[in-house]
Amino acid sequence: MRRLAAIGFLFVSACFSFAQVAGIGPALPSPEVYLVGAIHNMHFDPHHHYALQDLQAQILALKPDLICGEITPEAFERPMEGYFPPEAAFLAAMAPRWKMRFVPVDWRMDSDLQQKAEAEEPEAISRRVAELDQAFVGGMSEFKGDSLYDYLHSPATLALIDEKFEKVIGDRTVADVAAGSWHERNRRIVDNGLRAAGTARRIVFVFGVSHLPQLVRQLKARGIEASIPPRRFTPGGPQKLPAEVLARWSKNLENLRAVRDGRLAVAEDDARKVRNSRRIQDLEQALQSTASARP
Repeated sequence: MRRLAAIGFLFVSACFSFAQVAGIGPALPSPEVYLVGAIHNMHFDPHHHYALQDLQAQILALKPDLICGEITPEAFERPMEGYFPPEAAFLAAMAPRWKMRFVPVDWRMDSDLQQKAEAEEPEAISRRVAELDQAFVGGMSEFKGDSLYDYLHSPATLALIDEKFEKVIGDRTVADVAAGSWHERNRRIVDNGLRAAGTARRIVFVFGVSHLPQLVRQLKARGIEASIPPRRFTPGGPQKLPAEVLARWSKNLENLRAVRDGRLAVAEDDARKVRNSRRIQDLEQALQSTASARP
C-alpha cells in the first residue's frame, strides 16, 4: 500500500511540475510532444525530397494543437524575424490556415561572447567536432532513400548529433558557448514552449535537426517523453506557396536589407548578426526557389 501511495505521489508531482512550467495553474497530464527536424534552406533543394510542402504534410499528419518554432519571441513579427530560418516564418504564416497555434520559442546569446568562445575553443575539440560534422554531411550525401527526412531522423544520425553535443562539446564549456550556448539555448526553447502551451494536448517542436537529441533530453528532464516520428508523407516536390508566405518572406527580406544598410534601427548585436550572416541570401533563395516551383 505504501508503495502504491508513493507511485501515486510521484505521478501527481510530475503532472504538477508540468503545470508550473507551462504556467497553466491547475495540474494537467503532460502533453504529447513530437519533434520534427528541419533543414532550413535545404528544403528548397528538390534532390533532398523534403520540401516545405512535405514538412507541412508531416505536421498535418501529427495534428498538433501547438507548433513551437525557431524564432525568438523578441524577433517574432518584428524586423529581425527574417534572421531566423525561412521555414519558421512559413509555419507561422500557415498555422492559422491549419487551425493551429504557432509560438516562437527560440533563444539566442550575445554574438560577441560566442565569437570570443570560438577563438578560445580547444583545438582538439574543434577537430573532433569537424570530424563529426563531416560524417554527418557525408552520410547525407551518400543517402539514397526516398526522402532525406529518413536519414535525418534515423537513430544512427541522431546518435551522431548527440555525440557531438553531449560527449565532445559538453554542457557549460567553452565549446558549448562557441556553439551558441547550445545546452542553455535548448533549455530555454523547451521552457518557452511549455510556458506557452496552455491547454495544448499535442505539441510539435519544429527546429533544425541538430536540436532534436538535446530537446529530447531537456523534455525528459521535465518528465516528458518526446517522440521523433517516422516520415508520414510521400515526397511531392516543391510547389508554389500561398501569397501570405511570400509576402511575409518579402517583408522580412526588406527588413534585413534595411538593417544591413543602417536604414532600420535595431540593437547593435542584431545588426552585427545580420551583417555577418547569409540570412539575406537565404531569403533571396527562398523566394527565387518558390518562383520557379510548379503550381
